[in-house]
Amino acid sequence: MEGQNDQSDLKIKRIAVAIIVIFHLVGMIGFLIPATQPYFTRLVPFHLLLMFAVIIFSYNADVKRLLLFVSGVFLSGYLVEVLGVHTGKIFGCYYYGDTLGYKIAAVPLLMGVNWVILIFSIGQMMKNFKVRNTIIASLLGAVALVTLDYFIEPVAMKFDYWHWDLHEIPGQNFVAWFIVSVILLKFYYALGLKQQKYIGVTMFASQLIFFVVLYMTTGTNIFA
Repeated sequence: MEGQNDQSDLKIKRIAVAIIVIFHLVGMIGFLIPATQPYFTRLVPFHLLLMFAVIIFSYNADVKRLLLFVSGVFLSGYLVEVLGVHTGKIFGCYYYGDTLGYKIAAVPLLMGVNWVILIFSIGQMMKNFKVRNTIIASLLGAVALVTLDYFIEPVAMKFDYWHWDLHEIPGQNFVAWFIVSVILLKFYYALGLKQQKYIGVTMFASQLIFFVVLYMTTGTNIFA
């Protein structure tokens, strides 16, 4: 029976990996073709919700811990964005466009979902890499997320995710990303979520490739 459960879980993980890779690949191609960019821009909220669903439904351990993680990171990530937008003291002065969908307090609710996806993915990836010290794992994971954000920022401005005042990405944004990421990753490790094979590495790698390719091929690195 245990062997059957393992095989079933492995099958679910493979399906999840296929969904992650295929939808990021299709999305990347859609964004690279000028004629289809407007349509794929409208699909961004649905893509984020799909990736969120993949994480939730492929998880095969203590659901209560997972729900605590999701609710904690969602609320923390969303609230820090609200404070950031309204004060300009955390990430710098910025505002959200319409691409990410419905907003409360000028911040799309999907930003909370996005933080959940990012923290879960990088936390899982560090476990895959056998980084057992949670402080080191949190620091390395935060560096990886800041690296990802470096490529996200200009792409986000081009496609109306969010915008920076004067079109300048302040250095404090990356510092704040690092600090927030470390805190949320420590929360992730404190909950002791079970390692899920392939999911974290695939999700992070897919997002990194997606944004690096858009950064390099659409002229977003010079705000074209």
